[in-house]
Amino acid sequence: MKGLVKAVTTISLAALVAMPAMAEAPFEKEIEARKAHMQVVKYNMGILGAMAKGKREYNAELADAVAKNLYSAAAMNNMTMWPKGSDNSVEGLEELTKSKPEMWADDSEVGDKHMAWVEASENMSAAAGQGLGSLKEAMGPLGKSCKGCHKAYKAK
Repeated sequence: MKGLVKAVTTISLAALVAMPAMAEAPFEKEIEARKAHMQVVKYNMGILGAMAKGKREYNAELADAVAKNLYSAAAMNNMTMWPKGSDNSVEGLEELTKSKPEMWADDSEVGDKHMAWVEASENMSAAAGQGLGSLKEAMGPLGKSCKGCHKAYKAK
């Protein structure tokens, strides 16, 4: 019995000491979710971009569906994925995120840039299935809206 108590005590103490090392980094789930969200955006943008560049045959039905996916991702309320303090200047987050702290600054224009992306995504959603010319025309403003936020608020 004493041996069992000693073993349980030793294992419990070891687990207690290891807990900080096993604990999640702050905002790990939020960062993981926003990375997944951006992967969905990247995937859909990739299809549209390949069609626009002639690297993939234009398909109106597919373009329309993908553009609607993109608009849904842009219009989604994902504020919980972007809590203040979940940037790459926070100790322990440097390797998890490329988000710059400027995103949460009082003078940040991230909200305006996000709305520009929503608008460009909505325009793409209306244009993509209307022909290759319409898709190409909507691609520039969409790419510009993405770059506007990434350039200002995403580290290289």
